[in-house]
Amino acid sequence: MIYLLILIGAVLLEAVLLQVLFKPGFMAPDLLLVLLLAKAYTSGRVAILWAMFGGALLDMLTDTVGLNLALEVLSLYLFLLASERFLFRTALTFLLPAVVALFLKKLGAILLMKSKFSFEVSPLLFVLSWILEILLISGIYFLYLRRNEPS
Repeated sequence: MIYLLILIGAVLLEAVLLQVLFKPGFMAPDLLLVLLLAKAYTSGRVAILWAMFGGALLDMLTDTVGLNLALEVLSLYLFLLASERFLFRTALTFLLPAVVALFLKKLGAILLMKSKFSFEVSPLLFVLSWILEILLISGIYFLYLRRNEPS
């Protein structure tokens, strides 16, 4: 229940505040995917159901019908495929697949949206948003996940 409230709060924050601050809106740091990566690290493939729910909710609050749902689930699935292959758990075996999943999700959103609309994407904005996501996922790992790693 607590995770549901945190997830809904992150979706609202991302849809209402962050998408207004970052133009175009899908360049905003993806709080939802960051939370889903942390959930996938602790609970495994169950997080894909959370990704469906969170992506659909984010799609309803923004004008990107299906984009967030598809990219959240795909990114999370790729993260799970990569992280389940490791026989041991360290910061590197979580952070490296997470950083790659965050990058691929952001790049996929840009390519899909650029194919439908014409707009300019600032490389600086792309990198800044990605760095904020990396800092957030690193903080979550070192402050919470490392202490509560599944055995």
